[in-house]
Amino acid sequence: MSAPTESLLPLQERLSRVLATARAAWPGVELEGARYVGHLARLLPSEAPDEDVEKLHLQDVYLARAAADRLPAALAAFESSFLPEVNAAVARLKLPPTGLDEVRQLLRQRMLVGSQEAPARLAAYPGTGPLSGWVRAAALWLGLDWQRQRGGQPVGDDGDLSMLVAPGDDPELLYLKNTYRAEFSASFSTALAGLEPRQRNFLRLKYLDGLSIDQLGALYGVHRSTAARWVVAAQESLLQETRRLLTERLRLTGSQLDSVLRLISSQLDVSLSRLLRSKPD
Repeated sequence: MSAPTESLLPLQERLSRVLATARAAWPGVELEGARYVGHLARLLPSEAPDEDVEKLHLQDVYLARAAADRLPAALAAFESSFLPEVNAAVARLKLPPTGLDEVRQLLRQRMLVGSQEAPARLAAYPGTGPLSGWVRAAALWLGLDWQRQRGGQPVGDDGDLSMLVAPGDDPELLYLKNTYRAEFSASFSTALAGLEPRQRNFLRLKYLDGLSIDQLGALYGVHRSTAARWVVAAQESLLQETRRLLTERLRLTGSQLDSVLRLISSQLDVSLSRLLRSKPD
């Protein structure tokens, strides 16, 4: 019985050092050790060796997990250390003061508060790069979105199959796109709107925010296989409802409908990223 215990000692000592170093970096932020270690385990791929844990930005992961758990000291540390990154990230966009304030508030909401459907986004911070860079990237995305929405730039119909079909595609698909464009757009958009809010958020986090399955699992505190099942179920619900609506609206053969759904499925990242961006919850 002693051999297994002895074999775990190096790992336990490594994790103890990691925890002590992380706590020292953020004085006053007292995240439970078991909570921190469990979060690290979810961030690492299942096949990763124990040594890979030290390749993460461990101190940043500690603060991100503690802030996502809304520990007051962690929230204060994040506000003072990382929210100034917003100014640096969007400086080249030359947003007006009101725009900068809105971007800062949106970032604070997404990172620290979340919603009933989507937890605080800091829980999904992967730790593979500095937290400051991750925050800057999020701020730049929000700044560009703010600028696009208020700059009078036209936003295309993201459910339009013209966004999905490239030159040289199957002539039948091109014919279907050109003939039934409005019906396809309406059906896909309606199917997306009809999903449960939680399912829409899974798709939003994956296709719009670019979170991996491992990051989704970390965000919701579940194993990556559970997160993958959730995403697949949301995708299947979306495609099944799109097919049902198209069947009601159009007189197409089964093979034609299958062709269209194969097209939508193969380009799901393109269509969803654009449609979700134009239709926020």
